[in-house]
Amino acid sequence: MEKSIANHLRRCVRAAASRSRVPYSGRPRAALALMSDGRWMCGVRIENASYPLVIPSLSAVLASANSIGRQDITAIVFSDRIKLEEKTMIQQSFTGSMEQLADDILGHSGSITAPSDELIIGRHFPDKLDTAAGIRLARQATRHAYTPESDFPVGALVVTHDQMCYQGVNVEHGDWTQMLCAERAAIAAAVSAGEANIQYIYLSCPNAPATATPCGACRQVLFEIAPEAILWMDRGEQTAESFRISGLLPMAFSL
Repeated sequence: MEKSIANHLRRCVRAAASRSRVPYSGRPRAALALMSDGRWMCGVRIENASYPLVIPSLSAVLASANSIGRQDITAIVFSDRIKLEEKTMIQQSFTGSMEQLADDILGHSGSITAPSDELIIGRHFPDKLDTAAGIRLARQATRHAYTPESDFPVGALVVTHDQMCYQGVNVEHGDWTQMLCAERAAIAAAVSAGEANIQYIYLSCPNAPATATPCGACRQVLFEIAPEAILWMDRGEQTAESFRISGLLPMAFSL
């Protein structure tokens, strides 16, 4: 990778690190994914009072990329040195094998192009997004889900107070402990973009049983990020139900 390209990407990812949500460690961290067309996107570290539910910056950017159907990553740049667990995760993800190009960069050296514009993953609705439209968009997101083992695609849409929307899907791979549910993938995309005021979350499980709702891990994360948001639950042919996030997890853990 040319030095000028590397330095430009370093500046971008270090700027993104400031959007990290790190109230417990105080250690911001970001990861940048460079696509084959030169566009790029970032993910940031998102901490939770339940420490095992922290979303690492690498998980955030990989989930965000896959949630919009982008798997053509040619390089990943970190805001500081690469960690061993990050190398392992990349080997198990859809990015394929990458060589270490620098202390903070992994990539396919022969196919890296000069960076262009940031890949904007949010979508703005000038008018209020109604429930039917939110559910429709969450359902559409499920086409990007990758579920070879469960055959249980899930799509999520996070909507902010100013009508910015961020989608997420579930993506399965070898190490189940590194997976993010669709809700957390959408939250990761929104927080990585600097959003804080989440108003609605639309969750679509087209193959869901009648009782499907967010898992406990997602409830804890949602409670800390957006406790007053309203979640709409879509289960295919059934009538959608709404819940306030603060009511989904009574006596949620906090520090």
